[in-house]
Amino acid sequence: MVTEAAAAGMHPAVRGIGRVSAAVAGLSVLCMLVVMLVEAGARYLLSAPLGWNVSAVERLMMPGMVFLSLPWMYVCAGHVSAGMVYSRMAPAMRSIARVIAFVCVVVLAALLFASGLTGALSAMELGDAPPPGSAEVPIPTWTWLAIQPVGAFGLLVVALIDAPRFLRDGEVEADAEGHAS
Repeated sequence: MVTEAAAAGMHPAVRGIGRVSAAVAGLSVLCMLVVMLVEAGARYLLSAPLGWNVSAVERLMMPGMVFLSLPWMYVCAGHVSAGMVYSRMAPAMRSIARVIAFVCVVVLAALLFASGLTGALSAMELGDAPPPGSAEVPIPTWTWLAIQPVGAFGLLVVALIDAPRFLRDGEVEADAEGHAS
């Protein structure tokens, strides 16, 4: 995790979006745990499996866990870090590496946002939904497709707000293993 001193250098909006992101992604993990426990109990104790549990986990909870945690991962530097290489670079090379990393994050977040939004809007326009009585979660398809662009938009906002600090200072201080302390 980011130390309080390091987090103090980040814009308050970045820290706030990161906290909300962590809470929502954590809620996705908690819901996944509950659904899996209920399914196991229903299947093995009551011989009455839920049926919709796989769809709920794969379409709602896992994407929520991954995509909605993107802003938090940016804030806490929880992404894969190349700290060993970065720390051995000359200061001028570090500046270039920060610019390249920033451009990659912004471009990839924008692409995730655009592709996810296109899919969600298309599903909404077509009125796409699982057929009644199927083993799918009975909600319109666009609702779960919207998870990707929401998470990507959060990452994009956080990266753009944090750009002046990141491009100037780089990542927050990390411990010897390359993870934020």
